Amino acid sequence: MSNFKILLICTAVSYIGAEIQMLINPVNLPENQLPGTELSRAYDKDVAGRPNAYRFLNKTKYFVIDANSGIITSTKIFNYETDPTRFLLIVDTGGDMRHVLTIYINDVPEPPDCNIDPLFSSGSATFEIAEDHPLFQPIYKVSAADEDTAHGDRLTYNIETELSGPKRGANSFGVDPVNGIVSLRGEDVLDFDAGYHTFQLSVRVTDTEGLFCQGTIIINIRNINDETPQFEPFPMDSINVTEKKPIGDFVTRVKATDRDEDSSITYSFKTQQEMFGLDPITGIITLLQPLNLDNPSNSRIYHLEVEARDDGNNTSSYMFTVFVDNADDPISCDPSFSTGPGVSVSVAENIPSSAFIYAILSRDPDLGQEVELFQFVIAVRNRDSLSLESCVGTITINIQNVNDESPVLIYRPEAPININENLPIGTKLAKFTATDRDIADTVYYEFIGTQKEFAINEDSGEVTVAYPLDYEDDTIPKSWVLYVRVYDNDRTHSTTGTLTVILQDVNDNPPQCSQEIYVIELPENIPVGTSLVSLSCTDQDGTIPNNNITYQLIKDTFSNKTFTLTKSELKIGPMHLDYDSTTFAGMDFKHTLFIRVSDEGFPVLSTIIRIILRVSRINEHNPIGSMMTFMFSIFENSPVDSPVGKITYTDEDWPRSNIHYTIVGGNFGIPPKFYIESDTGMIKLLNSLDREAASQYKIAVRVTDMGNDALPDPLRQRSATAQVTIHVLNVNDEPPVCTPPHVETQIFATFRGPIVRLRCSDKDSPQDHLSYSIIEGNKNNQFTLWREGVESPLLATRQDFQYDLLEGAQDVLTFQLLIEVTDELGGNAASQLTSTTTVIIHVLPWTTTRPTSSMKTTTTTPITTSVLRKISYYWRPDSWFPVVLTLAGVLLVMCLYAVSWCLCKDVPACSRLFPHYHRHQPSLTEKDAIQLPSDRNVVSTEQPDKGMRRKLFQWKTF
Repeated sequence: MSNFKILLICTAVSYIGAEIQMLINPVNLPENQLPGTELSRAYDKDVAGRPNAYRFLNKTKYFVIDANSGIITSTKIFNYETDPTRFLLIVDTGGDMRHVLTIYINDVPEPPDCNIDPLFSSGSATFEIAEDHPLFQPIYKVSAADEDTAHGDRLTYNIETELSGPKRGANSFGVDPVNGIVSLRGEDVLDFDAGYHTFQLSVRVTDTEGLFCQGTIIINIRNINDETPQFEPFPMDSINVTEKKPIGDFVTRVKATDRDEDSSITYSFKTQQEMFGLDPITGIITLLQPLNLDNPSNSRIYHLEVEARDDGNNTSSYMFTVFVDNADDPISCDPSFSTGPGVSVSVAENIPSSAFIYAILSRDPDLGQEVELFQFVIAVRNRDSLSLESCVGTITINIQNVNDESPVLIYRPEAPININENLPIGTKLAKFTATDRDIADTVYYEFIGTQKEFAINEDSGEVTVAYPLDYEDDTIPKSWVLYVRVYDNDRTHSTTGTLTVILQDVNDNPPQCSQEIYVIELPENIPVGTSLVSLSCTDQDGTIPNNNITYQLIKDTFSNKTFTLTKSELKIGPMHLDYDSTTFAGMDFKHTLFIRVSDEGFPVLSTIIRIILRVSRINEHNPIGSMMTFMFSIFENSPVDSPVGKITYTDEDWPRSNIHYTIVGGNFGIPPKFYIESDTGMIKLLNSLDREAASQYKIAVRVTDMGNDALPDPLRQRSATAQVTIHVLNVNDEPPVCTPPHVETQIFATFRGPIVRLRCSDKDSPQDHLSYSIIEGNKNNQFTLWREGVESPLLATRQDFQYDLLEGAQDVLTFQLLIEVTDELGGNAASQLTSTTTVIIHVLPWTTTRPTSSMKTTTTTPITTSVLRKISYYWRPDSWFPVVLTLAGVLLVMCLYAVSWCLCKDVPACSRLFPHYHRHQPSLTEKDAIQLPSDRNVVSTEQPDKGMRRKLFQWKTF
């Protein structure tokens, strides 16, 4: 019996074009990212390797795409506050597909900028205000900018430190936290005279993120005349003068002092005085009229109120009492009695005898003499009678004094007097006391020779300072021998005495330096031992220890070991400068040092020198990784953009860990298998993995520090290379594959034993993890699988096919066995993959000539296979649909042909296509009968073939 087979193959192909892939989409670009930074990368496998394959369809000047590699970079530094924040870029590779890349500009918190006023940021903004400056009146407005304020960021102002000098500790200023206006707040009143001459304010500007900038302002206080004079009171607020005080003579001196510097005082009486005069400059009160108490119009007590007024028109008054002391007057006689012929006394004739007529008293005021009284009684009698009548008169005789005595010094300083320099003018140094025994003789005092530095009171003998004494003035002697002359009236007699005065040096000059403030900027890597400042200071005081200068460095905790002061030279050491410190960042990266320059006098006087050292950053540290090498693992079926692992590197340079990561080696392929986030060090999957193709990747990552120099310099960037090993973990993604996929062979019915060995393997499973089973076509369990060890099994018969037991002994019996192969034996059933192979066995009737079993591969036998694992995203009809569609098409064609035949059967021109109908039906020959199909069986199979779907339709005719 012959078999005829007609094979009809219909193929349906569906194609999906390649899509442009983006490494990162959307891209989040920080606003301060440097130009040239790789943002994303386009990849189209259809144009990979071609030159000029990538371009933007829409024009943009802010981004560029490399035409060969598809790398997309930026061309500028974006500003979130002024530039657009969203860009849409259309990437084209010349095909039908386009891809839209979205780029967002992200806001990055930026610190405030205090450089609007460069004097403020450098610490040299200086202002002057009067000490009576009103409260809350603006002195200075801190100007700072922050672009983030456009998006709700707010700036806050506060004073970090407030230093005052030369007296320290005042807290007088404040700043408005909202508008930054610096003004007086009233906690401590400004007082120049109390020692508050200058203030240094460090003002910080902070945003809501805690970022800040700061600067310094210096406020100098201008002295004003705001202090009232203060009088030096007299004991008991009174003085005593004798009534014999000569007109124009010195009575006393009032003295007032003023705390204001360089302020002069003038004096005046509150009420007009006729008895006393007042010098408005010196405050000396002199006598204008006699104080004689014998004059009834004169008073014993005078109340004087003196007013002192300074240059600022500030006044104060002082009232004291002048008591006039009584003095014994010399005896005086009636001029008519003491001159000429004397007194002529007339008495009446009847004057009683012994009557008092006239008395003369005599007193000698000289010391040691008594008053003698001479009394003459004159009796007047009548000569003619002897009566006892008489009159008596008394005459007093005045004895006149003669100047025959020299003045005698009762007291004079024997030892030298040591006085300090800068004593106020009028200071009393000593007092000479002398007397003269002559009655009514007065002593006077004077210097022999000219003395500008000292004065002696002519009447009292007090020696006072008359000229400012300055030990450091070369024109002023350091000692004097003063010769004092004491003389009486008319300079008839005189006596001399001496006074030695020695001038003592007083520590009244603080040290003075050539410069009071230094502003220096140095890099942080300057060598230890470098000299910063060499001070040049002097002290004008003339003697030791007043002019011995010492230097003291006032250190804070942070700068304690960074600077050393040796005599007058400030050096770096023993520790070097360090810019890379969080604490130093809070100090605006500057050291503020103070050097106290003092003398050794008493009291100690000093001057403060301020040194501001700004430190500039230097890239001096290499990035350091948390480990020497990094090892990560990832499953081979992980989706694109899955995280693989994170490389962790740190950089001690400030700003800390500002690191850029770049893959520089081992990342082969188009597109590469991995990419790394440049700012985080996270390695992510860029392309699909296949462990069966590569189970391990070794890549090199360059770690580069960024922005760690004051001026960015790519040549000075430091870098390190990290070695990364990535292990690809196996995932059961490869189904078993049998070679060949189907086998066809013949055996005789009497054959028993192994027929054929199955040749199956699995790329991701060993042979002993494959299991085999016959799932279809094994009618009556005629066949079985024999397996020894880990080898592939053999297909064998269970029993002989006896000739007489076969149905239809004249025909060949065909078995089509479908064998299923499953991997991951004993594993998770959900992850197991299967495939099938078809074995066609033709069992031939037994013959005397027993042929050997043969095996061949054929493509004409209908095959039932396989398990479809590919997911298609397009419509696929059910298996019955092609059959119905084909039958409907055949019927439609037959109907059209029948209609055409009916219309054109009688047309001669169409007789060749449509022969005329004959009722006689010719008989079919045996050959024609054989060619007509007697039975139609349709078998439909689906086989995936690289993105294409193929339909195979086969008609079999036996």
